[in-house]
Amino acid sequence: MEHVQVLIAGGGIGGLSAAIWCQRLGLSCLLVEKTEQLGGQLLQIRNEIVDFPPRVYSNGADLLGELVLHPAIRDLQPRLGEAVVSIDSHAQIVTTTKAAYHAQFLIVATGVSPNVIPSLQGCPRVLTAEFSTTAHASSVAGQDIAIVGGGDRALESAFNLGRFANRVDLLIRSDHLRARPEWTRRLEEFPHLRVFWETEIETYEPRNGKIALKLRSRHAAQPAEIVVDWILPRIGVHGNSADFPMLTTFGDAYLKTDECQRTCCDWVYALGDVSNGASYASLSLAAGQAMKAVKHISLQIQQDESS
Repeated sequence: MEHVQVLIAGGGIGGLSAAIWCQRLGLSCLLVEKTEQLGGQLLQIRNEIVDFPPRVYSNGADLLGELVLHPAIRDLQPRLGEAVVSIDSHAQIVTTTKAAYHAQFLIVATGVSPNVIPSLQGCPRVLTAEFSTTAHASSVAGQDIAIVGGGDRALESAFNLGRFANRVDLLIRSDHLRARPEWTRRLEEFPHLRVFWETEIETYEPRNGKIALKLRSRHAAQPAEIVVDWILPRIGVHGNSADFPMLTTFGDAYLKTDECQRTCCDWVYALGDVSNGASYASLSLAAGQAMKAVKHISLQIQQDESS
């Protein structure tokens, strides 16, 4: 069994920032990433990043390209294609898909995953989370799109796709929008938008190369069925915390931490989107939390060595 001073789970902005701070403070670390590529959520950002100094980045890949040039990341030797399976909170043993580690400290930076709509399971016309309404909008030119959700991403998607699509149907489960006022005010700008309030998708049926959606709604005047070319779910995300059932969560499976990013297990820390919730998802916050977590770990080690 390999002994590790700081084991970092997740190779996104939070995990990479934690690795940089481990080097800065003289701590040895090992980073495991479940996919075959570093970057995490950065790989899904296709729009400009204007709020992560020192400059404006054209997209997430642009920022990642600079980040991996950092000396600490070049020397990191991350273990890709390796995901955490479980942890023994008492023995401090972390089991992954490839090995078992005895970790003095564990930093969980596993990010989030999009929520799914059970009634669309197996539907061949669902656009995946990788679909960018900024970069790929022209690919739906002249087609009919159903967007599910009432938050910022749903309305932003409706606006981006509405410039190209023949029609956009916005399906909202509640009787109000969760989006910020700057987005709700723009509803009138959407020329081919229909809004379906208090509506959910009950079933789907392939039909002549399209998808017929049977709808369940509290409004009798709304159609019971619509036919579209594509469906784009925008119903939020949940924390990737399922492999850590012993840790306290809140909301949509986000890991609860104290002011130093420490979870209910005093040797396990969490940072970034997996601990922040959708309302506070931010690259800058994740980087700052990485600094706070690693500094707190460093102080714990210093105290243990002096006692």
